Amino acid sequence: MRVTLRSASPLRSVFFIFTLLLVLGLQSGCASRTVRSSIIERFGIRVDLVREVQGFTTQARGFQHPAVISVPRLRHILGAIEVETKGEAGGTVRQPAFHPAVLEPTAVALAEALAEAGPDHEIGVQVVRRKMSYGILHQKYLTSFLAYIENDHLYLTLSRVDWFVPKGLADDRIPKPRRGHRAMPFRVVGGEPLFYAGPQTLEIVWRDPVFKARYRLPGSTQGTKRRREVLLESPIPKQERDATDALGTDLSVEELSASQLRALADLEEDRQNGRITETAYQRAKRQLLRRR
Repeated sequence: MRVTLRSASPLRSVFFIFTLLLVLGLQSGCASRTVRSSIIERFGIRVDLVREVQGFTTQARGFQHPAVISVPRLRHILGAIEVETKGEAGGTVRQPAFHPAVLEPTAVALAEALAEAGPDHEIGVQVVRRKMSYGILHQKYLTSFLAYIENDHLYLTLSRVDWFVPKGLADDRIPKPRRGHRAMPFRVVGGEPLFYAGPQTLEIVWRDPVFKARYRLPGSTQGTKRRREVLLESPIPKQERDATDALGTDLSVEELSASQLRALADLEEDRQNGRITETAYQRAKRQLLRRR
């Protein structure tokens, strides 16, 4: 009996090689992607658990999740956050990051997400505010952010603040918050205990007793937009200088990531242009260089 061996077709061989290379690439960690799992979808609010995956493995982040923070405390935290933008007529416009109409539902959704998130999840939040016109038509405004808890601090990176949603844009096409992507040209306002940790990121001491009640930062807008001309400087406390001097003395440029270098450059630009105080600059620098 004669046995005939058939060679694989060229097309099948190419497909096999491509599949093999793809699998090997994923296993070696060459490919990285963001995976989102929706956990809350209700009127005006969407919340995702966000994780980074290399190959088939979720990147370990070590966040302090799940976590329990009360809705009132979160409402007070979110209500204290303010941002600044350049005014059309010059100067700076300061405004709340969260419109009063979305404070409560955002706090409720974030509390639920923190209780459900795992140690490798960031929390992505999209909140759409609807403004009625003539009782029929409405405009939509998006506020979105990423959040996680680490080292007993709540980190919150704003992506969009009351951003006008173009008419006709489907809900599933509304842009999601993405790390490293600056969607709007605003900057957060820092101050104890909401510390500046980057142009759009706050390091929040969420356990601070001040958040048991409604809290406002010094110079707060009290919930409305306000224009100002000059950013007041404040002296650097001795403990701030000592901590900065002791930080990262053994670090070299080669040890910093590309994102750290970009963030440090942004911080230096902010300081040179007077957009942040020296105290905020030093604190944010420590946060960027802090070893995890």
